[in-house]
Amino acid sequence: MAKALLVIDLQEGYIEKYPPLLLACVNERIQRATADKELIVYVKNTKRLRSGRKTNELAENLNINSEYIICKESASAFSNPELQEILRQNQITEIEMAGIDGNSCIKSTAIDSMQNGYKTILRYEYIGVQNAERFEKTKVLLLEKGIIIK
Repeated sequence: MAKALLVIDLQEGYIEKYPPLLLACVNERIQRATADKELIVYVKNTKRLRSGRKTNELAENLNINSEYIICKESASAFSNPELQEILRQNQITEIEMAGIDGNSCIKSTAIDSMQNGYKTILRYEYIGVQNAERFEKTKVLLLEKGIIIK
């Protein structure tokens, strides 16, 4: 069983809205994935921010331990066919996600991951959420879809 870690939307212009501990936790997970020889794919959102500013730079202090950096213009990382190809080439069967936000891009990518047949895992310490109340409803939906949340 080959595993992948998707690091989603940890970019300048986004990460500032979340506690600094999130980036530290994700960096620890990236180090563990590297040590365990898991595939790591970084996913960048390239659409404009609500402020009108456009950003596609990964967060300054994010550990980059992979050559796989893909872009997306909609919520799900699976909207870029390149992701499926990378996962197929590496015979991935299990995907864990880290990044932001649990109510949008993480949610959409997790649902698409399950629909594409991958065992899908989310861990609280690696997921940033701005609206905790809304995430309670999101969790119910994700669990109903078969996504593992720890």
